[in-house]
Amino acid sequence: MFLDISCGKCHVPQLQTGFSPIAPLSNKTFSPYTDLLLHDMGPGLNDGYTEGTALPAEWRTPALWGLGLSKNSQGGNYFLMHDGRVTSIEQAILMHGGEAEQSKNSFQQLKATDKAKLIKFLESL
Repeated sequence: MFLDISCGKCHVPQLQTGFSPIAPLSNKTFSPYTDLLLHDMGPGLNDGYTEGTALPAEWRTPALWGLGLSKNSQGGNYFLMHDGRVTSIEQAILMHGGEAEQSKNSFQQLKATDKAKLIKFLESL
């Protein structure tokens, strides 16, 4: 479902390192659930500030690995997005706009049981 609604276009499930003279780091596949790139996230996340060359509505795709652990490390609550203003995974998804608008809309069209399954998957990361 994560891939079906195109979340994996930016939150890429697997990446591979390039060659490294340090063998344990060389050509390794890992699962960060990010592409590490900047994306236009729309006016809802435009905070009016630039960071480096990123425009105010552009954000680097955060890695989702460890998402399921973040609640326990944040006092039993989620504090998500760049400024911690979002307190649930569903709220974070609904904040997506811009390049992620279609994925957000697809999430909204899921049945409640499928939304719950997707959230459970995200909490497993």
